[in-house]
Amino acid sequence: MKRRAMGFTLIELMIVVAVVAILATLAFPSYSHYMMQMHRTQAQSYLMQVAQRQQQYFLDSRAFASSSAMLGLAPVPAVVAAQYVVTIGPAVPTTPPTFIASAAPRAGSLQAKYREPTLSIAQDGTKSPAGVW
Repeated sequence: MKRRAMGFTLIELMIVVAVVAILATLAFPSYSHYMMQMHRTQAQSYLMQVAQRQQQYFLDSRAFASSSAMLGLAPVPAVVAAQYVVTIGPAVPTTPPTFIASAAPRAGSLQAKYREPTLSIAQDGTKSPAGVW
């Protein structure tokens, strides 16, 4: 009676490699979409912090701050800064005191690849674009 050699044949190994490749092909787009949503949520959270600090600054000094340094905020988190360019400044009509904080997707980032819109929040709590918040 002959004993069969232990181990995998080349055909069995190639089948396993093909199955792993198919699973990776299906999983990667889902992972990328999840990461995009996570980055958006972190940017929205930072913009909400900016808006909250702006309101407090307004109560103290009767004007909105023009930079995050004036608000005493920590620098933009690294995860957000890698994906977005965050700006804080006065809104276009500046007759009453106004501000707008926005996060635009950084060129070459995952957010830009998926054509994410620019996120913004204004002094009255208006968030745009509405469907994204």
